[in-house]
Amino acid sequence: MSQPKRADTRYLREVAYADPSGLEARARLFDFQHPHIDLQAEALGVLGPLDGRLVADIGCGSGRYLDALRGAGSQVFGVDLSVGMLAAVPDPPVLIAADAQSLPLTDAAIDVVMMMHMLYHVPDPVLAVAEAARVLRRGGTVLVATNGRRHLAEMNELWFPLLDRTGMRGSLEDTGLVNPRVTADEAHHFVAMRFPDPDVHWLRSSVIVTDAAPVVRHAASTTAAQAVGELREELIGELSDAITSQIRRDGHFKITTSVAFLTATKA
Repeated sequence: MSQPKRADTRYLREVAYADPSGLEARARLFDFQHPHIDLQAEALGVLGPLDGRLVADIGCGSGRYLDALRGAGSQVFGVDLSVGMLAAVPDPPVLIAADAQSLPLTDAAIDVVMMMHMLYHVPDPVLAVAEAARVLRRGGTVLVATNGRRHLAEMNELWFPLLDRTGMRGSLEDTGLVNPRVTADEAHHFVAMRFPDPDVHWLRSSVIVTDAAPVVRHAASTTAAQAVGELREELIGELSDAITSQIRRDGHFKITTSVAFLTATKA
């Protein structure tokens, strides 16, 4: 069975994350989050003191967490599948282009491994967590971030009827506006296979917009928008109309955000 595009390493390198533009479009939606959640600050909070510790940010993308980690005194380096994403890291520390399923790192060498919103892109998440366990020192910490089942659900609730009308609805892993692979429950299971007693820290809020544009930009940047081919502009336009209709009715469009941070210590 072929992998969904969202876990196809070639597609991720050459299309979805060939450069940071799509990710940046999606990230801007959270400018409208109320109350705002600072994911970098939350990560530092759950990790505790980092001064002098060696931290590997696996799936670092364009470096969202790297500056905060350095500011906390850690020795940090980033690993990502995409050279195009790594090229966008500002003032970069050490960067490595590599697959999370086969890390070019020494056994038991790292104090902290971060895997932030990336396991759902890995073909074999169990193998990626096993690699994190391999490279961690005894007493080292793993931090995994992923989405809850209701994350951005209201967007899909408008999007799926549009797909159904056109007969374009297929696998949720590619046609949904949110990647449904490796939810918090699944990530907890995968982490618990290698680490005792993972802890879960939930970060829940809402995105509230009074204009459809930020949601439309997010949707248009997704794999789902590409998957509908020549119907892309038509369906994105209909999504914009549906959001605008709700804003006119309610004064806003409200979207659930639900993120889980899972931490565990290597025995």
